[in-house]
Amino acid sequence: MRSKIFQQVLDESPKEVEIFVRLYADIVLRVNQLLKEKGLTQKALAEKLEKSPSEIHKWLSGDHNFTLRSLAKLEAELGETLLSVPKPHKHTDFVSPQGKTTFKVYVDRNRQEAKPEWKYEVILAQNCELANVG
Repeated sequence: MRSKIFQQVLDESPKEVEIFVRLYADIVLRVNQLLKEKGLTQKALAEKLEKSPSEIHKWLSGDHNFTLRSLAKLEAELGETLLSVPKPHKHTDFVSPQGKTTFKVYVDRNRQEAKPEWKYEVILAQNCELANVG
């Protein structure tokens, strides 16, 4: 159960602070999880990144504001994604040979495979001409 004071602090915190804390905690937890999975220590990670162990400790204890460059270095060294940005969906408009039916097939760039609900549209698209790529 949360104390009334703690709840009041949460209620009065700006939304961006809440988002920052959530993202920071998620990144730190993920890095620590990957270090454990790969059998690496913070010291070993520091050596690989050519950083001091104290700097890596700051990164993983909340005393550092990650830059995109530091996140990129961590991702490169750990071989795993730490942060991703959703990409807009692309769609293709198809028109039947008779010109009577138009529909869209959506491609999700964040996934390797099509979503199940797209199968019907993709099957129909095999007999249609490409009308527009959006």
